[in-house]
Amino acid sequence: MLDNGEGRAPLQRPGPAPTTTTESLLHGGDPRRIGELLNDWLAIRMDEVDTLVDEADAKVAAIPDQRHLWLLLGETLVRLHCLELEVAELRKGGRR
Repeated sequence: MLDNGEGRAPLQRPGPAPTTTTESLLHGGDPRRIGELLNDWLAIRMDEVDTLVDEADAKVAAIPDQRHLWLLLGETLVRLHCLELEVAELRKGGRR
């Protein structure tokens, strides 16, 4: 027996672990059924992973590429320059 160190009754050592699948099944359970349950569980988990991957792909596809961003920046700079020229012309016209 082992002392659990907390002042309670000593713990008993567990029995030996089963060494084969047939020994670990309770009351003669069918190992194929365990395999089917494991397969179902894995299928559910893989469906969740597939959903997460699809969501990540959609988010990545929504990010514009660098070339597109540079084009937008260039267009913004051209429009800003045109606006500055118009403001300068309006200021000249107001002084006359």
